[in-house]
Amino acid sequence: MKKTTMVLSALMMALVNTTGCSNTGTKFALPQQNEQFSGQTFYNNKVDMLFVVDNSKSMLQYQQRLAAKVGDMVDTLNSLGMDYRIGVTTSTMAKTSDYPSARKLVGNPVYLTSANVNLLADRIIVGESGSDLERSLDAMKLVTSPDFSGQFLRSDALFSVIFISDEVDQSSEFGNPDSNDFVNYLNTRKPLFDDGTRGWIANYIGILTNQSCDSLGGHVSIGTQFNKLVDASNGVKSSICAADLSSAVANIKARIISQLTSYRFGDVPNKATIQVTVGGKAISEDSANGWTLETEVNGATTVYLLKFHGEAIPAANEQVTVNYKPNGAT
Repeated sequence: MKKTTMVLSALMMALVNTTGCSNTGTKFALPQQNEQFSGQTFYNNKVDMLFVVDNSKSMLQYQQRLAAKVGDMVDTLNSLGMDYRIGVTTSTMAKTSDYPSARKLVGNPVYLTSANVNLLADRIIVGESGSDLERSLDAMKLVTSPDFSGQFLRSDALFSVIFISDEVDQSSEFGNPDSNDFVNYLNTRKPLFDDGTRGWIANYIGILTNQSCDSLGGHVSIGTQFNKLVDASNGVKSSICAADLSSAVANIKARIISQLTSYRFGDVPNKATIQVTVGGKAISEDSANGWTLETEVNGATTVYLLKFHGEAIPAANEQVTVNYKPNGAT
């Protein structure tokens, strides 16, 4: 799968003033000892998001809390010029007319964009008249399958799935939730991009400890099956018990934006030599409002990433320039 990062130029410059051009974007060959690199790039701003909402008994209160805060995420995506598609489905997979919202993407059109994202909050409130046999993982796989009617996933977009549920998953149609079946599915459906970075992220808002926060007396349990996907993709886990889900939404938003705006090094960089500008402005190393150097391990591959934070996060139309020397260069 190709990650459609638009690269303006990538220059390989010898310190002895010999300059040559490269057409390989931010991916560089193994450097000589006296070389440094300068990459100028616009990042891939495409993200496809799926909310998988538990619609069993007692879930309405949590749906309303989430719906009240998704506007904050949307505002940030819009301000950064993100190209997004957002779909919603439910945990109900029963094949009967008793559950009209089962086995489909909720609403029409089946996914939202910046043109109609104002419908998202209402769409997340799917009610609590769904099946008590919650099968969110099955639902996720069904609506993201290539042959599903209303398919909204794009091959060149990051996929972020957000599960919200207060019980364990009981999927059985498309895999065993206690195994790695659904992790393997997403690794196949949304494999690594060509530059080695992750193609999907799972996030979970649910029960994290053996403690019930359901004031209505419903059954709750830790979502261990969801945690498999979250752990495999370095996603975000948040408690559904919070009276205000603003922190959960903010953390998911930050994880998505961090993944989209990260700069992938083609080799191991010498951290002390890294120089960064965004829109012509110099950016310093700062975990709050600057950049950090991080690693992402995907199978046998370790990727070195420059990640942006806070006020340093570039908008989609801002040019990012990164200068650095590889480790071992003189």
